[in-house]
Amino acid sequence: MRTRHQDGWVELRGNKLKRWYGHYYVYERDAQGKEKRRHRGVYLGDKATMRKWQAEDELRSKIQKASKKQPLADGLTLEWFTRERFLPMREPLWAPSTRETNLGNIEHHILPKLGSTPLAELDKFKCQTFLNELANAERPARKRQPAQKGFSFTVVDHNRTMLKAILEEAVDAELIGKNPARKLVNPETKEAVKDVLPKLQARALLDALPFRDRLMAMIAAFCAMRPGEIFGLRWSSWRGDHFQIEGTAWRGILRPGKAKTKGSKAPVVIPDVIQPLVKAWREQNAAAPSEALLFPTESGTPIRPENWLRRHIKPIAEAAGISMPVNFQVLRRTFATNAQGFGSMKDVQVHLRHSDIATTADVYTQEVPESVRKLVNAVANDVMTAEAPQGQVVLTRTIQ
Repeated sequence: MRTRHQDGWVELRGNKLKRWYGHYYVYERDAQGKEKRRHRGVYLGDKATMRKWQAEDELRSKIQKASKKQPLADGLTLEWFTRERFLPMREPLWAPSTRETNLGNIEHHILPKLGSTPLAELDKFKCQTFLNELANAERPARKRQPAQKGFSFTVVDHNRTMLKAILEEAVDAELIGKNPARKLVNPETKEAVKDVLPKLQARALLDALPFRDRLMAMIAAFCAMRPGEIFGLRWSSWRGDHFQIEGTAWRGILRPGKAKTKGSKAPVVIPDVIQPLVKAWREQNAAAPSEALLFPTESGTPIRPENWLRRHIKPIAEAAGISMPVNFQVLRRTFATNAQGFGSMKDVQVHLRHSDIATTADVYTQEVPESVRKLVNAVANDVMTAEAPQGQVVLTRTIQ
């Protein structure tokens, strides 16, 4: 809604008893989003007790009050505003993974529940009960997952954030006076399962993998890199004792220069136990140019993480008797847990690149701190030298 200034105009009516009347316009939108101008008339006072300038002041006061109370969003639903105004502005700014998450929450949760509600009728009660129901919703069984009750804190919080952002844009567009989602509170949600792979199981899994998969898994476990970073590595990213994040991959597409955050584009320590494996892998791929991927598919495109986990990791994990899911998040969490006692929490943060501060080029190209290198090597060596208790067999496979 465009911002307008108007003073209106006043006129006298009546024969014997003269009265001041004021006129002004209000601007509303219909269900199709088209703006309509509508006339409003208002009684201001009798001429006997009010001069014209006083009538004009009174009219300006009434116009100001009416503009604040005016239900500009009458007839406009949350779905209309989201699809016609919010998404065209915001969606092009989102990274692919963020776009998938945000659109999933909008299409599967927010719009099915609140989409048909007019913006003018959305209040804090409707928004908060939406979150409460999301935290307690019955989720049907699918594939190998049993029926569950309620979504996780992450899902609920993402929906709270997205709903707040949509309605904040509606405030900026002057379609509603205030944001009813501004002070929403996340309801109680089920505790998230945060699996950590025991050392002996991690050792068994890594030893049982063939060379290429073992190298990728060790990079995930000890370099603690995200899947998009691992499968976006090119030979130019390998700097001997560390990887330099130069881009990421997403859904089989290479994204040069892209990273989760600016702080993610930092050097990543390669522990001593992995360095010979990377060198051996380079020797096997001596003809590959520097811009080639470290771990491409047969067609030369980035590997899709979910496919690699399903085809190469899950069967070996099941054979090793590992019941918990083995994925990149579990491996990163396992590293952070095993790192306790080997270095400071700041060292762990640096290695995982969990920073909210935007890092400049001068910062992320600096030499890798020696304390972080000591930490990474200690964790890698601790796992790779773990011995099974007497009588317990560790599943192994010879690396070719």
